[in-house]
Amino acid sequence: MLLPVVALTAAAAVAAQPEDHGRELVENVCTYCHNLDRLRDKELSRDEWRGLIKGMISEGAPVTDEEFSMILDYLVKHHGRKH
Repeated sequence: MLLPVVALTAAAAVAAQPEDHGRELVENVCTYCHNLDRLRDKELSRDEWRGLIKGMISEGAPVTDEEFSMILDYLVKHHGRKH
């Protein structure tokens, strides 16, 4: 009877990984040059975050295309413009 619970727990862990990885990337990559206080009270649109991240990459932030997407999704979700 434990099998369904284990399967659900494993499925939940897999589903949470992209979010956790996005947060981890923001914490590790972005803090290479500055601290996360810059995120406090920041609410940018998806396009604004995209431009900001591209600017950081042009300054040398080591980010792959896949990581770019995860960072962008994380920032929009947690620091995106509220309507």
